[in-house]
Amino acid sequence: MPVPWLALTALAIYILLGWQFCRTRLAATAPPHPRLENGVLLAALALHGLALWPPLAVPPLHFGAGEALSMTAWLALLVFLVGQLSFRLDGLQPPLLALVILLLGASLLIPAGHALTYPQNALSRLHFLAAMLAYGLFANAAGLAMLMHLADRRLHHANAHLLVQKLPPLISLERLLFACVGLGFAWLSIALGTGALFSEEVFGKALQFNHKVVLSIAAWLVFGGLLLGRRLRGWRGRTAIRTTLLGFALLLLGYIGSRFVLEIMLHRV
Repeated sequence: MPVPWLALTALAIYILLGWQFCRTRLAATAPPHPRLENGVLLAALALHGLALWPPLAVPPLHFGAGEALSMTAWLALLVFLVGQLSFRLDGLQPPLLALVILLLGASLLIPAGHALTYPQNALSRLHFLAAMLAYGLFANAAGLAMLMHLADRRLHHANAHLLVQKLPPLISLERLLFACVGLGFAWLSIALGTGALFSEEVFGKALQFNHKVVLSIAAWLVFGGLLLGRRLRGWRGRTAIRTTLLGFALLLLGYIGSRFVLEIMLHRV
């Protein structure tokens, strides 16, 4: 990555915080210090954001599997910090930090992404930003869906793993999931709309129906259907879990999977 020491510093802080959260939330061998912990987490998030800024905001823009993993980790922490202002999320920190450490660590081992070759103007930058935010938010929604599945099993198994026992209430996870899906749907709508306008401006036609576009539209329909079903029919629980995972799988197949194969397995730019 262009600024590795910032990302490495953030990673070191995440590891220390992960150890702290395991002591205070799982093992309960030390008292928690929420204000101090959140302050340190916010500082690490700022360093992480500064590491992400050059490839994602400074022309020419760069993007690849490493940047996608790093942005997903950054958004996961941001969603947690904002979400805990409205929902009871204490107990989510250990699995969250474990995921963030894994994603950011993996991103540092993956070669830097390629420079985007299409014409870069205000419209194309908005499309790029909207698409990345949508992918990151839906990735977090998928992670929350898996945690909801574990929390649901906790209700029926008294001998669940300690990590599962300490998870936040199922209703808090569900509300956070729908917040991520709602925001992700809005950003994906913007990404599809700006993508169509940009395609017409550059190629003379609104949409090129390749596999990426088709699967992105399919995912948009799935997530839109989930939000509509929740509003009209009260969809939640296992229906929300399965639909979220289906929508994210479509996005993953449409873009992230193809980039991973090209950049990591075939070593192509």
